[in-house]
Amino acid sequence: MKKLVILVKSYSNHIEYTKQLINTINKHNVDNIKVYLSIPQNEKDMFINNVDLSNCEILFDEDIIKSNVNQNWFTQQLVKMHFSDTALCENYLWIDADSYFIKDFRISDFMYDDDTPYTNLTECKDLLTFCAPKEKYSGVFDAYAGDRRKVMEVFGRKGKLFDSVCPNLWSCKVFDSMKSEYLEPNNLTFTNLLQHVPGELIWYTEWLLTRKPIDIIPCEGWFKAFHYLEQMIECRNLGNTEETLSKNYFGIVMPSKETSELRF
Repeated sequence: MKKLVILVKSYSNHIEYTKQLINTINKHNVDNIKVYLSIPQNEKDMFINNVDLSNCEILFDEDIIKSNVNQNWFTQQLVKMHFSDTALCENYLWIDADSYFIKDFRISDFMYDDDTPYTNLTECKDLLTFCAPKEKYSGVFDAYAGDRRKVMEVFGRKGKLFDSVCPNLWSCKVFDSMKSEYLEPNNLTFTNLLQHVPGELIWYTEWLLTRKPIDIIPCEGWFKAFHYLEQMIECRNLGNTEETLSKNYFGIVMPSKETSELRF
């Protein structure tokens, strides 16, 4: 079993993003971390014919979830959570296809030691500060806080509101603990959790903070994540380039819901 692997979740609408992401992984993956690409089974030929899979192994969403899959935000979250059931690794860095690397990365950038992954924790002040003066984003903080407080109430955690960003590094030990100590005793599934609060990052992070099944070695996000096109444009207008962002980040998450641009 691998200590660390990379999981890319994609589907046909993100085929061009996927080509780019896999190419940047091939270029910057110094330690040759194992890469898996999870896609719908009926889109296999499309990806084989358009993406360089020479250093990447295809998995099917249906095999991971063990059911038929309609591609949507909900099922994409389920695939990422259920990957912890595959016994392919101890830890996995999952990356959505609308992201790409901008500099070399190594195992040591994600693992504190052989057994302990870094944990991304943030109070999301960068995004919330961007949204605060803008009327059209006035509901962002309430939505952010509301979802986290719901999950904190479920697990009984008190204290600050924390966020985790994409891409994210997950330990299978955290999910094993969640399943044995919470899901199974309460006859619940990952589906039930996401139906209550649709945020895979929130459930993982809150369980980790509540039960601490692994040592928590905190770090900031590995990628510069743009939630909105306007946010990315503001960043550009400040004079940032991929080179300047690479001083602090290993990659970039594009605001793909609002633009078809492939790169920053």
